[in-house]
Amino acid sequence: MKIAFVNQPIDYILPPIQTSVGACTYGVVNPLARSCEVMVYGRKQTVDRQTHPEIETDYVEKGVHYRFLRSPKVDHLLLKIFFKLIKHTSLLKILNRGMKPSPSVASWHYLLYSRIVAKDLAQQHCDIIHIQHSSQFLPAIRALNPKAKLVLHLHAEWFPQANLEMLAKRLQHVDLLTTVSDYITEKTRRDFPQIADRCETMYNGIHSEEFNREKNYLAARNRPIKRIMFAGRVSPEKGIHTLLEAFDRVVKHYPSVKLDIVGMQWSCSMEESFPMNDTALINHLKPLYAEDYMAQLRRKLTPATIDKVSFPGAVPRVELVDRFYNADIFVFPSIWDEGYGIPPVEAMAAGVPVVATRSGAVVETVQDGKTGFLVEKEDVQAIADAIVRLLEDDDLRETMGKAGRQRAMEFFTWERVAEKMLDRYKLLANSHRTLAS
Repeated sequence: MKIAFVNQPIDYILPPIQTSVGACTYGVVNPLARSCEVMVYGRKQTVDRQTHPEIETDYVEKGVHYRFLRSPKVDHLLLKIFFKLIKHTSLLKILNRGMKPSPSVASWHYLLYSRIVAKDLAQQHCDIIHIQHSSQFLPAIRALNPKAKLVLHLHAEWFPQANLEMLAKRLQHVDLLTTVSDYITEKTRRDFPQIADRCETMYNGIHSEEFNREKNYLAARNRPIKRIMFAGRVSPEKGIHTLLEAFDRVVKHYPSVKLDIVGMQWSCSMEESFPMNDTALINHLKPLYAEDYMAQLRRKLTPATIDKVSFPGAVPRVELVDRFYNADIFVFPSIWDEGYGIPPVEAMAAGVPVVATRSGAVVETVQDGKTGFLVEKEDVQAIADAIVRLLEDDDLRETMGKAGRQRAMEFFTWERVAEKMLDRYKLLANSHRTLAS
């Protein structure tokens, strides 16, 4: 079987610099390549020239054929025009039912690049073409690859401003729609009942070889300073401002503690993260997007916390894994609905208990009272209380940490994901259902 993965144009796939979806592709293709012929398409401009100066178009690693194609300058010009127009949103709102549109699902988003990829795929004669989230690629790829089975894989939900009628037309081309959580699967089935029988969940995973050692709980108990960790992009929807408020309350009860905010500053826009037709919610969130988010976070620091909080930014993958193992508690305080949320699962794999909000799919990975604690979004006191409870109970941290590691290794590894994906794709490749054009 020959499978091609088509990444979003914004995705960085190869380590050490990876976006979340790019990392998901990289994670699943390696185990798949042990039994299939696997290709991966990415945009040439996303290849880091410092770490991979040898890559021009084709690159082979661990049996996976990576193919990086250049997007035309016209695509970039369209992006610049859109983001200039979006500052004057009146016309765009009129064209999009009064809502600020989502650029990532727009038909013009890397329009020419999608056709370049579709033409190249036509020469590869793939059995399965797995498209990562970019629904706008579907019409061109279907037109030039009529015999291939098309799979669209959603990593986040679609909001009303995405124009659901337009998306429904694109989904006519899909043989299978997979998502990274039951949360997104069920929402997609409700929004698009005509393809409900073609929607399935395939969770994201973690690299089991990265987390192949047990956490040293004895050493952790003996450390005088406990460490709390957050990992992810530093953006308003991740709720880091609520964590800093909670941490100020924590240090009053347990002063021997530090907090590390690990991740690059990269603010995802409101129209990509929240339903823009929810006026009350948007008005509540607007102040978080009115100015630089990192500046807002630094103003949250108090005399009691300013020397206890660090912002190391994005760190190399090896260092990130070590930070997971060295953490005593991992906190994931999202205020949006997470499509999946890989960092809590990575923390669990390292044997660390998790405090997280009930945000989308997080309730499917973190088990409240077993692998950590779940609290309501923006409930600062509940976050603080859960952290303090874990800080004051060594046995509870160890029990929850071990339970989390067992759960992560049993259900959420890339090997398990690839096994399920391959079984499903074998059935799909052998099916003879004809789709509407």
